[in-house]
Amino acid sequence: MESTSITKLKKGASGIITEVKYSKVSQRLIEMGLTPGTPFKIRSISPFGDSIAIRLNDFAVSLRLSDALNIMVRSK
Repeated sequence: MESTSITKLKKGASGIITEVKYSKVSQRLIEMGLTPGTPFKIRSISPFGDSIAIRLNDFAVSLRLSDALNIMVRSK
């Protein structure tokens, strides 16, 4: 299955992170546990889509849309 940006998924979707593209915050995202091979589940998406909350490794992470665009995933 082909990778897509995490922003394309809907609330409740789950999958596996395949890549974190280079950006100003990519190193910080990797340090927070968003590494290739990590399973995740989308907990919520703000009404205007500017933030996405995901659950991974038993904790929640909220991401700005601009940062989430660089997270490539494969959905389950």
